[in-house]
Amino acid sequence: MPARYPDYPYVEPLATNVSQEEMEATITDLLANHPGVGLKEGPLDGLCRALNVDIEYSSPPHEMMLDVPLHKRAVIWLPKNGRPKNDRVAAAIGIGHWILHVPVTREKHPGCGIQALHRPKDPAAQLEARRFAYILLMPDEAFRNLWYEGRAQAVADVLNVPTQVVYERASMLDLTPPESGGDKYEWKERPAIGGY
Repeated sequence: MPARYPDYPYVEPLATNVSQEEMEATITDLLANHPGVGLKEGPLDGLCRALNVDIEYSSPPHEMMLDVPLHKRAVIWLPKNGRPKNDRVAAAIGIGHWILHVPVTREKHPGCGIQALHRPKDPAAQLEARRFAYILLMPDEAFRNLWYEGRAQAVADVLNVPTQVVYERASMLDLTPPESGGDKYEWKERPAIGGY
C-alpha cells in the first residue's frame, strides 16, 4: 500500500449530495456503456478495468479504500485474505467514490491526489459511495423480488453479497418482512429459554 501522503497533498473525496434517482440513472448509464461487464462474480474486476481503475490487495492496516494519485491510475485497495463478498462491496464503494466524487474533488482541488479512507474525517462522501455500491450490486427490482421470495438469504446468495448489507439495503428501501402484514420489524415476546 502506498504511503498515505506522498510529496504532493492529498484530500478526501467531497460529497456531491446526489439524489437516489440521479444515482440510479448514473448506474443505468454506466452499465449501458459497459454491457459485457458482469456484476455477480468476483470483486468487479471487469468493471474496474473498464473504468481504468486497478484493484490491488494489501496487508493490514487498511486505511485506504481508493487512492487516486495525480499522475497514475487509481487503485481500489482490498485486504489480503478478505472474504469475496466483502471484497465485492468494498470494490463497489471504491467505484462509487470514483464516479461520484473524484471528478468534483479534482475540480475543486486540481493539484491534489485523492484518498478515500475507511475512517474519513467527514463520512458524507462515504455514505454516498456506500449507497451507490448497494444500488449497483442490489438493483431495486431484483432486490425486491428476492427479498419477498426468501428475504435476506436469497438476496445474499443470488446477488453474491454479505447478508448484513442486504439488511442495510432493505432498510434503505424501507421494506418490511413479507410475513409482517406491512408492519415494520416488531419485537415479539418469546418464552424464556432455560428459565432465564
